[in-house]
This record gives sequence, structure tokens and C-alpha cells, in this order.
Amino acid sequence: GLLFTVRVYTSSQALILRTADPALLVVNACALLAACLVISRTLVRTGHFEMDVYPSPAVLRNSVTLVLVGIYLVLVGLVSKLAAALGTENSLGINAFLILLSIVGLAVALQSDRVQLHLRRFVSRNFQRPFYDYRATWRSFTESTAQQLDQRSLCQAVIRQTADLFQAKSVSVWVTGESGDSLRCVASSALPESEWVEATPDREGTQEILARFRTQPDPVEFDDATERWAETLKRCHPRLFELGGQRVAVPLVSRGTCLGVLILGDRVSGGGFGVQDIDMLRCVADHVAGNLLTLRLSAKLLQSKELEAFQTMAAFFVHDLKNAASTLNLMLPNLPVHWDNPEFREDTLRGITKTVGHINALIRRLGELRHELKLQPRPTSLLELMERAVEGWKVVPDVQLIKEWRPVPKVQADPDQLLTVVTNLILNARDATLEGTSRPGKVVVGLVERDGGVVISVKDNGCGMSPAFLSHSLFRPFQTTKKNGLGIGMFQSKMIVEAHGGRMVVDSIQGKGTTFEVHLPVGTERSEIRGQ
Repeated sequence: GLLFTVRVYTSSQALILRTADPALLVVNACALLAACLVISRTLVRTGHFEMDVYPSPAVLRNSVTLVLVGIYLVLVGLVSKLAAALGTENSLGINAFLILLSIVGLAVALQSDRVQLHLRRFVSRNFQRPFYDYRATWRSFTESTAQQLDQRSLCQAVIRQTADLFQAKSVSVWVTGESGDSLRCVASSALPESEWVEATPDREGTQEILARFRTQPDPVEFDDATERWAETLKRCHPRLFELGGQRVAVPLVSRGTCLGVLILGDRVSGGGFGVQDIDMLRCVADHVAGNLLTLRLSAKLLQSKELEAFQTMAAFFVHDLKNAASTLNLMLPNLPVHWDNPEFREDTLRGITKTVGHINALIRRLGELRHELKLQPRPTSLLELMERAVEGWKVVPDVQLIKEWRPVPKVQADPDQLLTVVTNLILNARDATLEGTSRPGKVVVGLVERDGGVVISVKDNGCGMSPAFLSHSLFRPFQTTKKNGLGIGMFQSKMIVEAHGGRMVVDSIQGKGTTFEVHLPVGTERSEIRGQ
């Protein structure tokens, strides 16, 4: 502190006075002597200095690079001065030419993979720092692989990261098939995709590779090996450069299962793989194997979900078809016997027509789930749409329809799709008032502008829904509280509302009633009230 204070004072005086005062030099020397005495006393008293500084390898490497650049430019300056001393700087512009060549040479050297690799090794060896910056490496690895949702894109990201990390010009990833007895190339920087099939090992070669890594799951350099598994790997990953060094194979093992092989070769400067390289390869292999296993388990889970959905849909479909078939079976045996009875023929024809209509409606509703929802939006008056929705209201004893509509702006929507949503909500509310309640039914349909949007509400005083059904099953397909329902209407309604950029809000109390709200963004024009 003493030395620092004195030097700040003397330096500031020199800058202010713009002259070298000998007295200030004496003050600097005295301060340096006093500081040395204080430091010596501290060393005698404590015996050592405790100072832990852990610069990252990147900082050290950049520092060494700056030192080398400085030395390089000093040499260039000396050459330039030498040219000036010889009197040749003005003859052919040799001085400017030398500076230009030096800058170009410096830029090329700093971008060289070999120079960067030697700098990393120099820092690791002389500063006792790890060769790899593990924190930066794993951050880069996880960021690049976490975003991949399929096996091919994951392996391509792994190839890019691995090639940069190990300075390897050729990297390839081979994964096992579903049966675990075959290997296929998923991504490679060594082979074009057109040659992947030709390089694929046969069944026996694959079995020997997997057996080798099953017993010895460690990275191995296989160029000098003569076993069949090594020869197979050499064909899978041919050498691109004669001076590229040893090729290494890293098994991708997770939970005791070999999911594939990562192969590297053709390193910059032909360097081999040291202890730190092998440790890093193990970490990379574990990371990649874990991601591959996750993708495979996710694919199996998706398949099981699709099968479960298909089985559920089939169960509902078969159940309704069985009921329809039962209705026909009751009529057909009596048809030859009572054919001459006009009333029987009329009842039979009416029953067949009803059954066919039921089957067609079932097929139509199930078919809607197979197609992508496509909207044809246009400026839509919600008041006109609400009028159309309540046109189909049938007078039901003890069920009252109340309309509470207010002036609202037009919305940009597909009126046919939105009509399906409103009609479904109104019919559900009417059905809910007829189930499990003895009080007079009431359905309130509202339309109001709120919070910068339009809200369509349908409120009933029916049976309501349980909290468990409300939170887990309401908007899921094939989940319903109706005796004759398929559980598709609310699932489809939610899809339509969200496709319009809106949302659905539900509030229900079991035994008291339910309120559905459809929140939609608005357009620019305001509609007129058409109903009260």
C-alpha cells in the first residue's frame, strides 16, 4: 500500500509538471526500499505468502498469445529499423511490404488449429492447468444437445461438438438397431451419406464389436489391433489423412446396454489421445449415451400413448356399434314375420334410419380427430353467431334460456368452427341441467367485452363437475360425464379456441352448476345488438 500510494503521487506530479524531477526519483527509491523491508518482515514472521489464483486455461492461453504477438511485433519493428538503417526503406517500399507481410502472417498463425493446439498443450504443461476447460465444455455440450428431439439431429450436434473439442477432422456415430444386433451410421464427417450403407458391418462383425465393448467398455485406439472387431471398425471409419494419428472408438453405454459407438480420427498435428483426452471421451460418451437412451424411451412412451389412444377410441367405437347392431338384431328377426303390418314397417324403417344416422354421426365425429384443424378466419359478428347457436334450442320442460348480450367488437374468426364451440357449450349446459338435479333448469348465455377482448360465457345450474374431473379429464379426449357421450366435444372445442388465439376458463361446483368462458381477441369493427 505504501509503495502504491507513493508511485501514484510521483507519477501524477510527473504528468502535471511534464518534467523528470530527480527528487521524485529519490522518493520512489525510498518507498521501494521501505516496501521491501515491510515485505521481508512479513516473510520472516509468516514464512510464506498464501495467495491462491486460479486463472482459467482460456485466460492463460490468451495471455500467452498476447505475449507471443508482442514478441512478434517487436521483431518486426527491429527488422523495420534495420531496413531503415540500411537505407533501403524508400527504394521499393520494403518497409511497408515487410509490415504487411508480418500482419498477414500473424493473422494466419493465430487462426491455425495447430498453433492453438500447441498453445493449449503449452499452458497445460507449464502452468499445471487441465487441458480442457470443463465448465465451458459441458455448458456448450448441454446447450447444443438439449435442444435436439430426434436421434439424427442429436448425433449431428455431437459430431460438431466432438470435432471442435478434440480437434478431430473425422467423427462418426454408429448406433444399434431396436433389436440390438445391428449397427448403422447416423451421422458422420468422414463418410458421405451415400456410402453409409456400404460401410455398414455385417451381423457377425457387429456382434464382435458389441461383445468387445460389453466386456471392456473403455475408449480404445484400434489402428494397431488385428482382431476382427478392429478390422470392422476400420472399414466403418476409414482414414482420411496418413498423418492423422491413431483412430479411437468410444462405446456409448448406458444402464449396461451398448447403444452405439463414437469413432474419432485424423486429429490436428496427428497427436494421440492422452490421459485427459481419454477421461473427456468417457464423459462425452456417457452424456451421449444418456441422451440416446432418453430419446429411445421417449419414442417408446409415445408409441404406447398412441396405442392407448387407439384402443380407447376403438373401445368407444365398438361399444356404439354394438348398441346399433343390437337395435338392428331386435328388428331383423321379426321383419319377415310382421312385414305385412304397416305400423311395424314404419317403426322398423324409423329405427333403421335412426341407427344409420347415429353411425354416420359417430364416424363423422371420430373422423374430425384425424384431420389437421384449418381455419378460414374473417371478420365475424359474434351476435349473429350467437343467434345461430340458440336457433337449435328446443323447448325443454323446466329449462330456461337467458340471453345476456352486450355490444362487442367483431373478431377475426372462422364462424363455422366457432359456432361448433358455442353450440357444444350450450347443449352441454342444457344436458347438465337435466342430470342429477330436481330444481328448474336455467342456462345463461352471455356476451361481453372485457380486458381488451371478447368473452362468451355459458352458465348453468346443473349437476356440475368434480374437482378431479375438472383438473385431469375435462379437456382430454374420450373423457366424459355423459352416459351417451364420446368425450370428444370439449377436446375439440379447446383446440378450436386456442387456434383462434383464445383460451377457455372453467368454474364448476359439483351439485351447483358450471360456467364456461371463451376469451377471444377482438377485431376493429363493433357489431350491433340483435337480441335481448
